[in-house]
Amino acid sequence: MTTIHLYLVRHGQTKLNAASRLQGIYDSDLTRQGIRSAQRLARMLADVSFDGAYVSDLGRAQQTARIITALHPEIKKPTIDVGLREFNFGGLEGTKNLWIVQQVRQQLGLGTFLKLMLSKERFATLLWVFNSLDKTRTAETLVGVTNRISRTLRRISLYESKSASGDKNILIVSHGLVLSAFLYQLSPRELPTRLLKNTSVSRVDYTAGHFKLVDINVTPKKRA
Repeated sequence: MTTIHLYLVRHGQTKLNAASRLQGIYDSDLTRQGIRSAQRLARMLADVSFDGAYVSDLGRAQQTARIITALHPEIKKPTIDVGLREFNFGGLEGTKNLWIVQQVRQQLGLGTFLKLMLSKERFATLLWVFNSLDKTRTAETLVGVTNRISRTLRRISLYESKSASGDKNILIVSHGLVLSAFLYQLSPRELPTRLLKNTSVSRVDYTAGHFKLVDINVTPKKRA
């Protein structure tokens, strides 16, 4: 029975990440730190032979993918897939993270918010906050983003399994919130409180129509 090993990578740190601003469909280049971290991740994955690669249509993910695939001549060209793009923050795109915290403190009280964020529903609470604060009502919902990423990864896995004579390793380069939404539905308690780190890799196996979480939020170590 064929198993598809999905290596789910979050892109490197960007200028908007460094400025602590929400970054969904907005885009920005990787910082120097982001580039170095992506290079470390590339070295960490150097021994994995990939049978295919898929990347978000956003520039920061593609920049990260180019750094990783530079050490993988077996990957001729990653497939760009819009289904892998980041959560859409709607009218909150580019907003300072601190402003979000201030608004939540006023509406819920800090104690209530912290209690929710420490519960197993913390990810659902976070997306509820984004939706409640977006006056344009164009931000994605938890159900919407979860359905999108689940359909996308299932479609990729089905395609790769049909053309497989054995197990396959597939590189997926995407974004923090959208990948967190997928992992949250698989195992809510294992999703880190602060979600996925930049240039982290999580592994999910797909076998006979089912996903199984293997590793989550693994990051490359800095050299001493």
